[in-house]
Amino acid sequence: MTDASISLHDRLLIVNAEIDGVAPLDIRCRDGRIADIAPALTTQDEFRLDAEGGAVIPGLNDHHIHLFALAAASRSIPCGPPGVRDAGQLREVLAEAHGTGWIRGVGYHESVAGILTRDVLDRLGGDRPIRIQHRSGKMWFLNSAAERELGLTVPDGQLFRGDALLRERLAADEDFRSTVEATSRRLAAYGVTGITDATPTNDTATARFYADLDLCQRVNLMGDESLAAGSLKIMLDDSALPDLDALVARIDQAHERDRPVAFHCVTRTELVFALSALCDAGTVPGDRIEHASVTDAATMALFRDAPRNPNDLTVVTQPNFIAERGDAYVADVPAADHDNLYRCRGFIDAGIPLGGGTDAPFGDPDPWAAMNAAVNRRTADGRVLGAAERLTPERALALFTTPLADPGGQPRRVVVGASADLCVLRRPWAQARLSLDRSDVRATLSGSRLCAPRATQTRAL
Repeated sequence: MTDASISLHDRLLIVNAEIDGVAPLDIRCRDGRIADIAPALTTQDEFRLDAEGGAVIPGLNDHHIHLFALAAASRSIPCGPPGVRDAGQLREVLAEAHGTGWIRGVGYHESVAGILTRDVLDRLGGDRPIRIQHRSGKMWFLNSAAERELGLTVPDGQLFRGDALLRERLAADEDFRSTVEATSRRLAAYGVTGITDATPTNDTATARFYADLDLCQRVNLMGDESLAAGSLKIMLDDSALPDLDALVARIDQAHERDRPVAFHCVTRTELVFALSALCDAGTVPGDRIEHASVTDAATMALFRDAPRNPNDLTVVTQPNFIAERGDAYVADVPAADHDNLYRCRGFIDAGIPLGGGTDAPFGDPDPWAAMNAAVNRRTADGRVLGAAERLTPERALALFTTPLADPGGQPRRVVVGASADLCVLRRPWAQARLSLDRSDVRATLSGSRLCAPRATQTRAL
């Protein structure tokens, strides 16, 4: 399931549905909202979708994703594990790239061929301009032809935090409205009706571009200081941490403009530094920690000191990385921290609001795979990391059904008056919870948009 067909229906009736374990129920939707729920509603002049006993749940919200990068990745070559594991395989995928222009690679990890340099890429990739992104998203690796095409030279061909510069230099190459809209339909086929785009370089131009797109999702945008609303995304890097007083002042300025802050924290050092800054600046509702990739007991205790109010500070985590990268973590991360990676139950037990995201394209965009990872905590090789962090299927689902504006809040429910952002499953929840698989998505309703995987059959009466 990679795409969805879209139709518009201001008047829609879902029949034979299960809601919160109760079935059969019908759901009448009018102008993008739930107008009525009851058994055997009389069919009016409306489009009819038969759920065939399947559960209807709130549409899923991915609370941390990078939509434009995900769209670009669909036109890119995977350059890292599991498909590419050594320099020879990297050479092969670069040689097999179609076309004559740019080669754009994603997902690279230094386990393949070390940290790439200009000279290494020149040897591996030939004469076409090549840019390959490290899977962390922090670094682009450029060959000589790429530097000539871009009109710049960077040390060793390594461009750090260079997304904004690349967008500026490659404006024509990155004009991919149709690709973004196709990516939105792909997410709809997974049941996703809302996203928070967590890209730090989002600005007023990004907001204007978003406003002009035909998307299947509601969008919550975080980004830089130019945005009038949404979280201020603050990037931290171990190797270049900012002055603490200057960081506190930056947080204060955002709060004064009624904007919460969202800290990127993928190491213990980054997390401790962010929490220290928030302790000094104070918190407001909506402040967030993105990833919290490594959280030991001492750092967990800092979460109790940072917020002014218990629910001010939310963690948005990505349990999918346990499944996708867990085996690499076993090899690269000290054993003492294996149980501290992408924690779930630990945050909940500590009273810290918790939401879920996929971090696509740096993670798999399938939220069901992320839920499954939160429940099972298994790596690709079957090893369990952090068994005590496992969630029930219901709590894993809740990571993706909380409101966009409140990812750690109360999960949304299918009730009269709510927005008709719904995910219709092929099976009752008692069965679907056992697998948490995207193949169970029959259709997605995003307001008045009915987004159905290609195999779904609906009919009008």
